[in-house]
Amino acid sequence: MENMQAKLQAWPEERVKRMEKHIQALSEWLDGKTGQTLSIEKTENEDTDLVHFELREIDERSQDNPVDDYLERALLLRGSGNIVNGDGEQVPLPGDTYEIVLNELEISDKGEDRLALSNDRAKYVISIG
Repeated sequence: MENMQAKLQAWPEERVKRMEKHIQALSEWLDGKTGQTLSIEKTENEDTDLVHFELREIDERSQDNPVDDYLERALLLRGSGNIVNGDGEQVPLPGDTYEIVLNELEISDKGEDRLALSNDRAKYVISIG
């Protein structure tokens, strides 16, 4: 019984460590892409958005944001870009930030020019160009 309790207590810790490794890998991959244009395909609730984003820098918002404490921890991609709408037209993004929530982040495929990941909300495929 004690062994089972120890395993159950260690499970969330291992999960957090694994997620932190994925966050670090994503940050490092994106950091190597600053100054380049990224294609970000995001699928959420059976809806897919395609964003072309010129990445200037990466920032992180912590979970305990003093302004809006309900905001989740996220990577903030700073730059400029546009989204391809349902008619195939490119429309400018409303701001200079693209956000990737880090809750339950997991990288499923990583290469030099392409990265596939998911979080508790959506699936992403990020590629160069």
